[in-house]
Amino acid sequence: MPRQVDQVALMEFVHKRRKTTGGYGATLRLPATIQDTFQGVAIALVLGENPPTPESEPALADYLARMLAVPWLGIDTTFRLLLTCRICGLGVDRERIRAHLGACLNRDTSLATIYYVRRIAREILEEDLGFPGSRRSLFLPARCAVQDVARLLFLKKMDGQPVEGSGELSGWLQRTQNGDGGFGFFPGTTSFLENCHAALAGLSLLGVRPNDSANLRAFIVSCQTGRGGFGRSPRAAPFLDASWYGIASLRLLAEMEQKENNIPAKTSSWQRRLVLSV
Repeated sequence: MPRQVDQVALMEFVHKRRKTTGGYGATLRLPATIQDTFQGVAIALVLGENPPTPESEPALADYLARMLAVPWLGIDTTFRLLLTCRICGLGVDRERIRAHLGACLNRDTSLATIYYVRRIAREILEEDLGFPGSRRSLFLPARCAVQDVARLLFLKKMDGQPVEGSGELSGWLQRTQNGDGGFGFFPGTTSFLENCHAALAGLSLLGVRPNDSANLRAFIVSCQTGRGGFGRSPRAAPFLDASWYGIASLRLLAEMEQKENNIPAKTSSWQRRLVLSV
């Protein structure tokens, strides 16, 4: 019988990393971070726990409120902070968010920045902001990775736009799968769980399955360690980020196998968008 994920051990791993401050840290001794807190909350949601609220987890709400009050960091970290606040039912300063998004686009109009700005505008502010650069034509970097392709496809899906060269993109994503079942950053590179998640997000948005689903599942499950969490590869140490990529990958893979091929994933619910977040 194929090995299965030990969800009880995984949740014990996650809960041990919850700090008295309410946030989550990468290890038992390191302080809480926004990234780890997002991943801890997201793992619990995908495994069936109810969304936390200020009433059910006041320490978590206090931690998030403190993080909202300090200067914000990169746009990807801001996205995870605001999304976690949204999941937990916390209010945010909409004018501050608008100013932050505009400042980010003034500094950088890369695909990754536009991806996070557009998602914050649509999912947190529930509006589409017309900042200069936010609606520019989207192109993949000259040397792209699976994460770039997944972000491009998500934005196309969000805007209801057709994907030019979808067959070429799906074929490229499929070729990033290695003989061990995992996916590399691009064809011919080492398999890591973050790449598996991004490649599955991209393939799911195109309605295409990986070439070897069984071997992929085996690779993902083999990354769960004896401590309950996942490493980014079978011999790596476990962390919350790799654990999130592992659980999100398995959820995407299961959903892909439950429907016919050539049916792209939907992004209408926040739960679906959460699992597709790269």
